[in-house]
Amino acid sequence: MRFIFINKSNQLRAGWEILLAVAAMFVLKRICMLGLSLWTDSGDGWARLFNGLGLYILLVVGFVVKVIRKKPLASIGLVRPDGKRLLTGFLSGTLLLSTIIVILLALDIANVQGDWLHPQWGRIDFVDLFIVSILAGISEEVLCRGYIQQLLSSRLSPFWAMIIISAGFSLGHMMNGGFTWISALNIAVVSLVFSGVTILTGNLYFAIAFHTAWNLFQGYVFGVAVSGHPVEGIYSMELQGVSWLSGGSFGLEGSAITTLVLGLVCAALLMASRKKTSGHKEAVDDPRYPSPLR
Repeated sequence: MRFIFINKSNQLRAGWEILLAVAAMFVLKRICMLGLSLWTDSGDGWARLFNGLGLYILLVVGFVVKVIRKKPLASIGLVRPDGKRLLTGFLSGTLLLSTIIVILLALDIANVQGDWLHPQWGRIDFVDLFIVSILAGISEEVLCRGYIQQLLSSRLSPFWAMIIISAGFSLGHMMNGGFTWISALNIAVVSLVFSGVTILTGNLYFAIAFHTAWNLFQGYVFGVAVSGHPVEGIYSMELQGVSWLSGGSFGLEGSAITTLVLGLVCAALLMASRKKTSGHKEAVDDPRYPSPLR
């Protein structure tokens, strides 16, 4: 029976460790929600922060890494803040999301209600914006691309870590409104993109900023549902036509146009990865740069 829980290296198996960490997040959330209910309405103002899992993800992952494993946060990609990666990640997420919007507008699959010159700033719920865009972008990347990817990569391989995380990331959205098989595919592919850029950049900051920009511009700029979560943005965009092409109530992540664009991004990342690996191998094999491992 012991082998079910402990591997050959006398470590708790990765699946059980992840399961325990996720269970701890839900237990912590339940305790905090019970305490919060004694003195305020949990749906009021900033108290809504405690309704989601974002805060609990950060607390549990931080505790596991720092206290249980006794490792620095840099071990999961949270090195010293990298301004360059944050900026390029944010700009990349903005550009990619905007590209999909432009394609939908050009194909008359989407149209903007109102005037581009008169954004409606009063429609923005800034608490909701923080939770859905910023906190979600940070916490989901810390959990998936930081903690889980690092753990599975060390026990299996980076390839299988990316595949398992992508499947889990997609399944984690299946209860959201408007979820379809195209949504499932797109969520899995965007997870591969986040995992790929994390490996290429060596830290989480590009993926965090990319994820944040994607949610921010999709929901709070263009007014499109974020993974099935309806929001109001400074503009109001109506998706029309068949849902498999427009994304329907799930938002852009349910559109086949998004599938095509993300597929091209994945291909570009694969080429960049192969180029980086090839360059590293040439440097190692070059007799002018002797390897200490020889």
